[in-house]
Amino acid sequence: MDDIVTTAPEPSAPASTPSPDWRPLDPAKFRDPMVTAKGERRASVRLTALRTLWFNTGTLCNITCRNCYIESSPRNDRLAYLSLAEAILYLDEIARDGLPTEEIGFTGGEPFMNPELIAMLEICLARGFKVLVLTNAMRPMQRLTAPLADLNRRLGAGLTIRVSLDHYTREVHEAERGRRSWEKTIAGIEFLARIRRGSCSSPRWMRGSTSPRSPKRAGGSCTNRPTR
Repeated sequence: MDDIVTTAPEPSAPASTPSPDWRPLDPAKFRDPMVTAKGERRASVRLTALRTLWFNTGTLCNITCRNCYIESSPRNDRLAYLSLAEAILYLDEIARDGLPTEEIGFTGGEPFMNPELIAMLEICLARGFKVLVLTNAMRPMQRLTAPLADLNRRLGAGLTIRVSLDHYTREVHEAERGRRSWEKTIAGIEFLARIRRGSCSSPRWMRGSTSPRSPKRAGGSCTNRPTR
């Protein structure tokens, strides 16, 4: 399948020998979520309002990143795809309980591999939520050129697509995300820039410039603003 880019992380280094002072963690520390092993009450922060609701769309991803928090890959489907029906249940709960939720976020895995993502984005936007999608902007997203452009025309004022770009150089980015991942991500950023009328960063640094004038934040993202 040429629309799925599979990359594997480099083999990890052999485990180092523990220092003489190394001790295993005490299991008693984790027996009670509210009380420490010494019997002291754990610190906590009280939830005052649900401002942002995050959906994980599933663990499948078109690439295998070295430090992925959920070990996403083209083979990891331990977390099944979120369905449109499931997402609607949570949106209905927000409406029923009058929660002050302002934003719905989508992460994964690669969200654009979920076959119902566009429908989920549309219903969230139509209900007046701001929507944030975290993506690598590679082929799974680029295959959806027409529906994404249409969604942007109709409801784009509330939509932000944030692209994972780990560095302004190909070498550092691909050390994390795998060989040949840079060009496909840049192509995705340029696509988003076109449908949002050039609001992304300059193509000069996108094409691998190591100039000091490149973005100051190496792990930056492309946040695309409304067309109007």
